[in-house]
Amino acid sequence: MVPMPPDAVSCQALTPVFALLGKRWSGLIIGTLLAGPARFSEIAKLVPGVSERMLSGRLAELSQAGLVEREVLDGPPLATRYRLTSCGEALRPALHALELWAQEHLVHADPRAASGCG
Repeated sequence: MVPMPPDAVSCQALTPVFALLGKRWSGLIIGTLLAGPARFSEIAKLVPGVSERMLSGRLAELSQAGLVEREVLDGPPLATRYRLTSCGEALRPALHALELWAQEHLVHADPRAASGCG
């Protein structure tokens, strides 16, 4: 086994992270909920392009992973609101760091020259 440099990140640690958060829409849903609890319809409006079926599935996956909790509001009409759990909220610094990285390396990059870092 090749020893890892001290500042390297373990693929073993990152694999489950990207298996969950690397799915299309998951990061955007969490990013939306970082602003506070939101109803299903509000999330759908704030995440452009996501279908209701896909949003429902991603919210279920994020709930099962312990990042999002679902709350049924008394009606009428009945409504559902989603919020981040403390585990989901703990992603705030990591997502903020990714946002800063994207602004520096992706947003202003020339797409013809963007072949990665370095």
